[in-house]
Amino acid sequence: MTNDIGLHEWSHYCHNFHHGEYRAYIHGELAASGPFSVPHKVPLPVKGIITIGQEQDLLAGGYDTDQSFRGHIAQVNIWSRSLTPEEVRVQAGCAKSPIGNIFSTDREAVELLGGATVELVDHSYFCRKDVEYVIFPEARYMAESRLTCNRIGYEVYTPLNRADNIVLHQESLRFAENCLSNYHLWIGVTDQEEEDVWRKFTDNSIAETQFELNEPNGGTGENCMLMFLPNGLWVDTSCVIKWPACVPCEVDRTSPLRLRGFCFSNEAETFYEVLGYRGEKPYLHGYYGFMVYRSSNYTWEMFDTTVGEVVGILDVPSKDSYPIGRHTWTLRRSMCNYLIGSRIPLSFSICDNDEFTCANGDCIPKERRCNAKDDCSDLSDEEDCQFIVLPKGYRSERPPDNETEGLAINLASVVRVLRFMEISDIRRVINVEFTVEITWNEPRPKYYNLGDTLEWNKLSETDRGKLWTVKLQFPNVYDGNIKLLSEELYLNKIAGPMPPDYNNVRMDTVYHGKSAMMVQRLHYSGIFACTFDVFYYPFDSQHCFLQLQLSVRRELVKFSEEKAQVEYLEDPKLPAYILKGIFITVLESGSNETRYSMLNVEFVLARRWKMIVLTVYLPTAMLQLVGYTTLFVNVALMDVSVLT
Repeated sequence: MTNDIGLHEWSHYCHNFHHGEYRAYIHGELAASGPFSVPHKVPLPVKGIITIGQEQDLLAGGYDTDQSFRGHIAQVNIWSRSLTPEEVRVQAGCAKSPIGNIFSTDREAVELLGGATVELVDHSYFCRKDVEYVIFPEARYMAESRLTCNRIGYEVYTPLNRADNIVLHQESLRFAENCLSNYHLWIGVTDQEEEDVWRKFTDNSIAETQFELNEPNGGTGENCMLMFLPNGLWVDTSCVIKWPACVPCEVDRTSPLRLRGFCFSNEAETFYEVLGYRGEKPYLHGYYGFMVYRSSNYTWEMFDTTVGEVVGILDVPSKDSYPIGRHTWTLRRSMCNYLIGSRIPLSFSICDNDEFTCANGDCIPKERRCNAKDDCSDLSDEEDCQFIVLPKGYRSERPPDNETEGLAINLASVVRVLRFMEISDIRRVINVEFTVEITWNEPRPKYYNLGDTLEWNKLSETDRGKLWTVKLQFPNVYDGNIKLLSEELYLNKIAGPMPPDYNNVRMDTVYHGKSAMMVQRLHYSGIFACTFDVFYYPFDSQHCFLQLQLSVRRELVKFSEEKAQVEYLEDPKLPAYILKGIFITVLESGSNETRYSMLNVEFVLARRWKMIVLTVYLPTAMLQLVGYTTLFVNVALMDVSVLT
């Protein structure tokens, strides 16, 4: 059983062992249960040592700082009996309850190590839900201010009541100079939906407003809210007004910021939140000890608090810029496989692993990455698009290996005969236009952002040149008359993507080589030799062949007999012949030492004897008949009129 631990909020856990049954409660509710057994009784020494918040590899030793708990722990109790479900619910509800009769941190003397501290709080403290916010002290228009909050997973803040509004006003005064005007702070409410009913951006609930005298006064044209600097009260204004002001962002930890581009082994190490201020700017705090803060007007610094070292720096274009989105950092210490001084791309965004981070920090679904449409507002989703990533040592002249060692890879093939342009029994040739579609699996590369159709996954000429592809030879071509009209290479997706890599700054959808088939389409026009036997003319049938031979030895690559097909796409009734049949077989060719796999396409052409009889034999016979008739008829007796 696993569950998420909420950051900056208390979670109540109770583990109950009773007569061979284990029950786990989370927040007072039963989360799991089942039988358990131990081979013998386990003694609990009264004078033993309980270590809280630290995994130990040895008895009371073998501590590792990377395996220590970082946070707050309270009310650790051990009882000699099983608690009832009602007792568990009372404790989880922060009501005062009895402490453990064997051990309790509320009673026992606890030794503090590693900088741990203790503070005393009331029971109700553990169930308190405080609303937090961070003020971004840069003057921006309303739409841009809201984007600033949204890109870190927050929303524009609205005080709950008058007391909260006073606190917000007092805190905002420290940034008044940066906020530029007397109307210095945006408030996260709007009456766009219903006039004079002001609802919060965060949850659409109706807000308790704190209006200045004679406000609101803008009617339907003013649906947003600003705070008045002198007294902290509110005035309504247009949401599209060109009025820059600072913005308070309400903290929402359901979607943490994620750092991508390093090689963390634990996904939680990539999680960050915006906390407090350093140098009058909000800073980013990593769950595992990294901090990112502004060190000067145009420089941000990433600092590892666990070892006290600067990890990297980022130069930004303006003093109002933040490291949200994708940027190129300069390392000040070695990280992963990068050396000191390396410039590497890193990104901060709230995007999940099934989303793509735009350069400005916005998130879009991954399937919109490289889809020939601009989905990011900064157009960055269509940058650096590629379909293939080749492994180190890939050689395009070498075909892929079969999964079974020692066997050749099998090629599926479809030969489509488009048309006969000439059939000449005098020249003893056929002139044919045809296409060849060859399919195989290439497991060595990885593929990016595949679509669901072949046309979507068409590789560029540059990518095609990087890969091994089929090269054909034509043993029976006539006098070298073969022309390649076009060549195209596609990827046919046959399986789903690999699990997303939470460290990958590109955030492409990645497919294993086995998840797609290579589809090569070749379009040819050529003249091929054919042996014509005209002994039975015009009642003869001819057998002509189209032979396509691989240029790689059969031991490595061969055509599959079961997956070889042939199609004829034109009318089988030709001017002088009828195509009676078309067949395809897989043969071998070459010498005794080197054998090649070959497709042999056979055409059965039956001469159209009726047409020949009607157009040749019948007119000839009639002429002969007329000639013979003139031998027995006196032409002078015939009444013949001749027109001139």
